Amino acid sequence: MIIKGSSRGGSQLDVDRLARHLVARENETVVVMEGCDGHADLARALTEMRAVTLGTRSRRALYHASLSLSAAEAYDLADPKWIEAVDVLERHLEMGGHQRVVVGHTKKGRRHVHVVWCRAHPLTLKIASDSQSYRKHEACSRELEERWKSRPVVGVHTRPEGTPRPVAKATHQDWQAQTRTGVQVDDVAAIMKQAWDSTTTGRAFRKAIEAEGLHLAAGRRGIVVVDQAGTPHSIPRRLGDGIRAADVQRRLKDIDVAALPMLEAVQKATRAKNKPDTNRREQMSKTAFGCQQGRRQKTVPTFLPEHRDYWIGLGYEVERSAEGWLVKLSATTTLVDAGDVLTLHRVGEPSDDEIMAMITAGKARGWTSIRFFGGSESFQQRARVLAVKSGNYTWDDVSLECEEGRPKPLAAEMPKHVRDRLLPPVEPEPPSAPLPPIHDVPPPTPELRP
Repeated sequence: MIIKGSSRGGSQLDVDRLARHLVARENETVVVMEGCDGHADLARALTEMRAVTLGTRSRRALYHASLSLSAAEAYDLADPKWIEAVDVLERHLEMGGHQRVVVGHTKKGRRHVHVVWCRAHPLTLKIASDSQSYRKHEACSRELEERWKSRPVVGVHTRPEGTPRPVAKATHQDWQAQTRTGVQVDDVAAIMKQAWDSTTTGRAFRKAIEAEGLHLAAGRRGIVVVDQAGTPHSIPRRLGDGIRAADVQRRLKDIDVAALPMLEAVQKATRAKNKPDTNRREQMSKTAFGCQQGRRQKTVPTFLPEHRDYWIGLGYEVERSAEGWLVKLSATTTLVDAGDVLTLHRVGEPSDDEIMAMITAGKARGWTSIRFFGGSESFQQRARVLAVKSGNYTWDDVSLECEEGRPKPLAAEMPKHVRDRLLPPVEPEPPSAPLPPIHDVPPPTPELRP
């Protein structure tokens, strides 16, 4: 079992941020297991926890921890077992009797649990200590692993004698940089590992990584490797396998650190190289016609490799820019793929094929609804017609920027030319037989009485 945790809640803004994280939509399921009545009550419960500590000297009101197992072990673990794990962690953290909230998440098919404690005891207002929390997490993990006979996880403080100290392959900042730039940490580590194993001197190592697009630079704490996007990487951390900083210093002793370019200079040169050229800027200045998933707002572009591979698989040229993946649809049209937002840049109205390229890409990545924006109102209405005719979306699944703020028209209220293209023609009912003239109607049969 892996347990992570830290104190937080130094401000109401941080409390609100934690509440949003616990009910984030990126999870397939979110279940409030203990501590409040549901999603709507979660933010209020955390706010009340912080209010309890306002009379103390503590600057961080909450303690947030997450407990996770491998996907196979977590699948077989019932809710009472998760609560048992929370109780054991509570004992190790010495927070018995403190108010808590337990939330279960399922993300990418893996079940894990979050728990938030109020650090102040409700009766004494004594603040629970958060010191040595890493060691307490490991002690709790080993106890639960032994109790449940689950797969042990080697920890720093509880590893067997002679086992090397485990080192994380990448920090949280590294993974953030990977998401932002699209340069994979694993790819950089593989290049460095191959260069390290195939060379014996620092100069040979430098030549080997430069052949793959990486560079050495002088950082604040010594020599670092800079990738194609300008992100610095620690050499011992990327190499792993027990290689220490002293081992790297001995290997690179033939490199003069003073002669290496400074990290800031290498980053500046790399970013200038990746800066869009004049033609690209001109392309971005053209009219934008776009779509996005439902009504989600555009945030930071996500450079997912599968999005790039999708366009390459269709035979398009793909480049990288600060806005997203640049897809060359034609000589006059460029599509910018920013993850949840697809935008066409061109002069004049886009063709039906270009609009369908966006619609199909959105459906391929699981969009259940689509919103068109930018360009003219006629473009957005034409895009809605194509989305519905494609069979990927219904009328209610499509929204337009030009119609926001006013009632969405019903199918019956559509313009005739749009209704004729979207809806099948209505077969007229066959005319009924005309009624016979009055004078041709036979007189009623006289009533017979006994």
